[in-house]
Amino acid sequence: MTIINDIAKNILKPELEEIRTKNSIERNNLTERLAELELALEDLSWTKILYGEGEHEFSREALGKISYLSRLMYLKNPLINRGVNVKRYYVWGQGITIKSKDPEIDKVLQQFLSDRKNQQELTGHTAQMTKELDLECDGNIFLVFFVDKLKTGKVRIRSIPFSQIQEIVTNPDDAKEPWFYYRVWTDSNGKSHEVYYPDWCYVQKKNVKTYKGKPIETSATIMHIKNGGFSDWKYGVSEIYSALDWAKAYKEFLEDWATITRAYARFAWQATTKGGAKGIAAVKSKFQTTWSETSSENNPPPGVGSMAITGDGATLTPIKTAGATTSPEDGRRILLMVCAAVGLPETFMGDASVGSLATAKSLDRPTELAMKDRQTFWKDILNDILNYVLLWAVKVGTLKGKATLVKTDDGIEQLKWKEGDYQDIVEINFPPVVAADRVADVGAVVQAITLGGQISSGMIPDDDALRMLLTALGEQNVEQMLDQLKDNDGELSQKMEAFVEKYIKKQK
Repeated sequence: MTIINDIAKNILKPELEEIRTKNSIERNNLTERLAELELALEDLSWTKILYGEGEHEFSREALGKISYLSRLMYLKNPLINRGVNVKRYYVWGQGITIKSKDPEIDKVLQQFLSDRKNQQELTGHTAQMTKELDLECDGNIFLVFFVDKLKTGKVRIRSIPFSQIQEIVTNPDDAKEPWFYYRVWTDSNGKSHEVYYPDWCYVQKKNVKTYKGKPIETSATIMHIKNGGFSDWKYGVSEIYSALDWAKAYKEFLEDWATITRAYARFAWQATTKGGAKGIAAVKSKFQTTWSETSSENNPPPGVGSMAITGDGATLTPIKTAGATTSPEDGRRILLMVCAAVGLPETFMGDASVGSLATAKSLDRPTELAMKDRQTFWKDILNDILNYVLLWAVKVGTLKGKATLVKTDDGIEQLKWKEGDYQDIVEINFPPVVAADRVADVGAVVQAITLGGQISSGMIPDDDALRMLLTALGEQNVEQMLDQLKDNDGELSQKMEAFVEKYIKKQK
């Protein structure tokens, strides 16, 4: 059978080669046609989506392009710049208060917050404003924690640019559990580096020093902050991505309108005269000028408000531009698309006449909730970071006796405070997004205490009523002020009754 097969192959060899060649050409043609279809999408002004793993997420290359374009548009386009900055102003513009009721815990927190490098990176006002900018344009922030694990337990924070993180390695059994971050960068000396950083919550079961042949940086861990993507995505996406095309379209619309306006302005008057070419030359000579910025003037143009004198049969009339078919207001719908994308009303984009309420004391409900949502977002992040700071303070003994360490089933260490939960020990407060109406707030509290203008009904305890009043007045240290006023129950009650009675008389 072997001899027969060899003979058959030799006889049919030319035919087999022809079939193989034909199949190869067909495969190449199919690949070329697919490539042409992808290019056609770009020619039709579509943005070609570069898929990532599982074809459900943007590739790392595509995310890099989106981040790059978003940063450029923030710097160049006034609408994008304004949309990002307004959110920064509302979220971080009034600062933030972080403290603890426990003096020892508060000391550790304030040391972390006041550290010069930490202030440059996250805890200072300028750094917080910049981090908000990074989050909106990049959709990703990578904070790096350096801990003095042997002596003080102090935590220092730096960050890695989004452009340097090329891959996120996750648990094979749980894609939402990050293990390592693959960083590729070139230092100031021109030397390239490739390193894996462990996630700040990842606990290695084995002391592994390399991954895929690359070293693992064990002296630092990374916290990944992302926004703008879906929950099953490894990366976030720029929050202004949906606004880029419309902001560009509005810019081009105004450029076109400005071009038309310049064209209208090129000729302001129309002169008609009899006499053919000689008559036209005569009128032309009367209005011709030799003025220029580099030469002396010997034939100046007519001044504004000059009188034009023409002979019989010559007329001079202005060219009318009123009622032109193109108006800058025609682009308002494009502007509204940008407003919708950045989540801000039209009043915030320069035209305050559209709104009817003062934005200092009121916001439309969706915008107000959006700002509060972002404050809560950052509050959760700061809670995690401060918990990490206090964790190491307990581990090295700085807060000895304040808490114990408890390990979860997956090996993550958590604090169990002896005086209560972690949320009760650390207070993180943002000022109100909207300026409070103190008079109305105090009046509402008094109405609740007195049940409609009578002397205190006694339904609300005096200390709770005073706490409500101090909060309505904007007092930050409510408990401290309450302790100072509350020498004894009788005195506090007298103070409350005197205040309420005085307020009621003033209203009458």
